[in-house]
Order: sequence, then C-alpha cells, then structure tokens
Amino acid sequence: MNSEKTGANRSGRWLGALIFAIGVAMLVIVFVLAAGAFAEVPAALARPQAEGGLVRALGVTGARAAFLLVMAYVSSLLASKGLDLYQAAQGKSGK
Repeated sequence: MNSEKTGANRSGRWLGALIFAIGVAMLVIVFVLAAGAFAEVPAALARPQAEGGLVRALGVTGARAAFLLVMAYVSSLLASKGLDLYQAAQGKSGK
C-alpha cells in the first residue's frame, strides 16, 4: 500500500510541476506579446490614417491590453494551481 501511495505522489508531483511550467511558459508568452504589441502603439498613434484613426488605434490598443490582462491572469492562476497540486502531492498544505 505504501508503494501505491508513493507512485501516486510521484505522478502528482510531476503533474503539478508540469502544470506550473505550462503556467510560467504562458506568462513568458504574454510578456513577449505585450512587448511586441505595445512597441507598435506609438507609431500607430503618430500617424492616424483617416478620420477616427486615433480613436480606432486607441480602441485596438485597449482591446489588446484587455486580452493580455486576461491571459496574464489565467496563466498565473494556472501556475498557482500547479504549485498547489505539487504541494498536495508532497503532503504539504499551503493554506
């Protein structure tokens, strides 16, 4: 029975570490996307093409910011749940 528990703990630790790594990778992707997206903003705001171009550029920028915020929240939540699963598999309680 002890070997079954050890096997379950080992797989739980691996799964927790994997979920944590996926969450961290997603956070890195979000920050790379944010850096790329907001590097374009000053150029788009400096030369609005037509009437309403400034409003459109600000709207697109706001939508990008909202999506990046949601992506960052989800990826940090995923990383947190991975850590919780890892600690639970070790028999530790974080809360």
